[in-house]
Amino acid sequence: MNRHQKEKADEASGQGRPTLKTLAFMTGLGVTTVSRALKDAPEIGAETRRRVQLVAKQIGYRPNRAGVRLRTGKTNVISLVLNTEHEIMSFVSDIIYGVSEVIADTPYHLIVTPYSRSQDPLDPIRYLVETGSADGVIISRTQPNDPRARYMLERGIPFATHGRTDMGLIHPYHDFDNYAFAAEAVRHLAGLGRRRLALLAPPVELTYHGHTLAGFADALSEVGASEIPFNTVSIDHSIEEIRMRTAQL
Repeated sequence: MNRHQKEKADEASGQGRPTLKTLAFMTGLGVTTVSRALKDAPEIGAETRRRVQLVAKQIGYRPNRAGVRLRTGKTNVISLVLNTEHEIMSFVSDIIYGVSEVIADTPYHLIVTPYSRSQDPLDPIRYLVETGSADGVIISRTQPNDPRARYMLERGIPFATHGRTDMGLIHPYHDFDNYAFAAEAVRHLAGLGRRRLALLAPPVELTYHGHTLAGFADALSEVGASEIPFNTVSIDHSIEEIRMRTAQL
């Protein structure tokens, strides 16, 4: 049996990696019809789409990523860019889980692109954009004037940020209300009779440092409490460093 004959036999018997031809053989439909059914094309009947998609799921069919990229120019990849030294592990787990859950029923999959403190935070973004390695990018640890966001906006790269910027430029973001969090924490402690409070703040270069500080200061004024200066460490420092500085208060 020559190579061509073996490939045809494998396709017909379902051996090897399932392809569109495998699905066409198993459903008795044409390759073009099968391809359109997988994409939920409206010109393909609902029953045919369901049948093709069910068979695809049963045999573990997955589109060939190289072929998809060749045909469409898309990678079906979303890159989550994370600082390997400063991201808190529970946060990393939560964000990876959350993004994965959202894209689970889509053609997209998630890759994590790490960078270290010794690197320019813009380096991994440049790499992703210049190599076309992802269709979309998610970044965290945003700064008020964030060069990564500006770079992607100028180049029309789809992206979203975990945290806001203050550049006056519109872009998608998801953020926590750090102003309200800090203010509520002050009110809670004041309600317990605490009058002298210290703030373990985010690093000063990050956008949410300003939001947290403003909420803390406004609530101190509101409840008539005072601040104990605690600016020698931030939440980026190790537990040991924070514990030592706390003991010195």
